[in-house]
Amino acid sequence: MRLISIIIINFNGGRDLPDCLASIAGQDHDDIELIAIDNLSTDGSREYLLEFAGDPANTARFANGSPRAIACAGNSGFSAALNAGIRESAGELLVSMNTDVVLEPGYIRELAATFDDPEVGSAAGKLLRFPPGDPDNVIDSAGHVIFNNRLATNRGEGERGPDCYNEPERVFGTTGAAAMYSRRMLEDIKVGDEYFDEDFFAFWEDLDVDWRAALRGWKCLYNPLAVGYHRRGGAGYRKTLLVEYHNYKNRYLMVIKNDSARYLLRNLPGLLLTEALKAGALLVRCPRALSSVAEVVRLLPSTVAKRRAIQSRRLVPARELECWFQPFDYGAWVRRHLIRRGEMVVDGERERR
Repeated sequence: MRLISIIIINFNGGRDLPDCLASIAGQDHDDIELIAIDNLSTDGSREYLLEFAGDPANTARFANGSPRAIACAGNSGFSAALNAGIRESAGELLVSMNTDVVLEPGYIRELAATFDDPEVGSAAGKLLRFPPGDPDNVIDSAGHVIFNNRLATNRGEGERGPDCYNEPERVFGTTGAAAMYSRRMLEDIKVGDEYFDEDFFAFWEDLDVDWRAALRGWKCLYNPLAVGYHRRGGAGYRKTLLVEYHNYKNRYLMVIKNDSARYLLRNLPGLLLTEALKAGALLVRCPRALSSVAEVVRLLPSTVAKRRAIQSRRLVPARELECWFQPFDYGAWVRRHLIRRGEMVVDGERERR
C-alpha cells in the first residue's frame, strides 16, 4: 500500500480542526502520514495540534512516526508552509489540505487510484460546500478552469452537486484545499528548492503549480468518487485586503513565469479589458490592493529568472496548452464584481477567489 502524506496548513483554524482531523483519521486508506504546519496561530489551535500529535491513539493510527505538528515562528504563508511539509514528508503521494475541509472516508483511496497512470501528476476530487452530507450541497470545486484572459475559477462552483460533474475526466488542475500530488511531479517542476512559489505567500499558488505541471506534460485527473466538503470559511466574496492584494499580485507573477508571449499578444484585447475591469473593481471595493503592483515590480528580476528556468524545461508547445484557456464571460464578471460589489452568487461560472 502506498504511503500518502497529508499536509495540513493551519492558521487560526480552531473551529474546523476537530472535524477535519477526524475525517482524516477516518479514511479507509491505512498508510497515511499526517503532518500539520501551524503558522503562528493565536486561537489555541496550535496547542490543539501539539496535543493531537502527542496522543498515543493518534500515533497508533498514522504512519511513519506521525502525526507531527510543526510550529512555525511566524506566519510564512501557505506556500512556504506547504513546502516545509513536503520536505518533512516521505509519501509517494502528497495531499495539501486546508483546515476547513472534511473528507468522506474514501477520498484518499479514490484519488490515489488515479495515479495508476504514470503520466498523472495531480488529482482533484469533488468538493462540495458545507454542511457535510447535505444532499442539496452546491459544488465548491471540481478542478480548475483557466480562461483566455488569464483569470481562473473553480470548475462547477455554485452548481448543484448531485446534478453535474459526475464523470471522471482530465482537468487543467486542482484546488490546493484538498489536492493530491505525485512526489515525482513536484520534484520535476520545482524551481530551485521551491515546489510552491513562496513569493505568492497565498492564493494562486496551486494554479501556478497546475500550469508548470502542464508545461512538463503532466496530467491532472478529476475523480467524482472522491468527495469532500469545504467551508471556505469567511473567504466569501467580500474580500479582505490581504486576499485582494495577493490575488492581484500573484496573477501577474504566474503569467510572467509561465505564459507564451505569442498567445498573450493574441489575447491582448481581452487582457486589456480585464485589467481595466479588475482595476475598476478594486478602486470601488479595495483600492489599497492596487499597491501590490509595486510588489510585482520588486519581484520582477527573480520572477524572470524563474521564467527562464521553467521555459528552458518545457515539453508542451504553447499552442497545445492554449487549448485549455476557455472564453471568459465578462457579463457575469461585471454583475458580480461591480453591480453586486463582490458578493457571493451561485449561478454560473465564477472567477477564482
